[in-house]
Amino acid sequence: MITIDKNELDIKKISESGQCFRMRKSVSDPSLWEVQALDRFVTVREGKDDVRIDCSEAEFADFWREYFDLGCNYGEVIKSVDPGDFFLTEAAEYSRGLRILKQDPWEMLITFIISQRKNIPAITGCVEKISAEFGSPIGDGLYAFPSPEQLAAAGDALCGCSLGYRDDYVRRASEAAASGEADLYGWQSLDDADLSEKLLALRGVGVKVANCVMLFGYHRINAFPVDVWIKRVIEEKYGGRFPLERYSGFAGIIQQYMFYYGRHALK
Repeated sequence: MITIDKNELDIKKISESGQCFRMRKSVSDPSLWEVQALDRFVTVREGKDDVRIDCSEAEFADFWREYFDLGCNYGEVIKSVDPGDFFLTEAAEYSRGLRILKQDPWEMLITFIISQRKNIPAITGCVEKISAEFGSPIGDGLYAFPSPEQLAAAGDALCGCSLGYRDDYVRRASEAAASGEADLYGWQSLDDADLSEKLLALRGVGVKVANCVMLFGYHRINAFPVDVWIKRVIEEKYGGRFPLERYSGFAGIIQQYMFYYGRHALK
């Protein structure tokens, strides 16, 4: 069991931040969170002041420490916020414990193609459907996210996964990744501009989706996705122009603070 201060890792905030759709609260125990990543599974128990990750020291060091981005000092990011920016100061403090997960580029590509014009519960439902239908079993009724080859072979069966018009985008992206036309893992060596260009060339990937894949799949923490919540915050709190240049190099973390605070504290 690995114990971490809640100010460093808040599993509830991360689950509600719109970056991960394979993280869910246990039906039988509201303090327990079930987390899937690739073909791995772990439970995380939420306490008053800490969280406890149910894995060995070896497994934590091998995978989960990196997955939860625990090597990054988010406290320094919070300190960097302009003290004269009262909204962002409050947003950063409110969001303590929220981290950018280091997720799989392929899974993030498909997840955020699916996410267009869907809310978080609907996205989660679609991801679970395609995993159960086409992914490999990993035990206890759980399924890994399907590989490009598995999804490319799905054919018309994708229509049964509530994807709507997105099923064609998912099919095309799967075929491109399976054939090597879209070398998602090879793209990890590209700079941000070239990576963005590659992602935008995929059918069904616009600027917002490309930035989400860069931020949550490639951990390019300067990526700054703009959705309806971020647009609203920028309009209402910054008169239509956010000082993005001040946070160059880690703007994506700032974006998550703005998103989480705007969505959960300013309703």
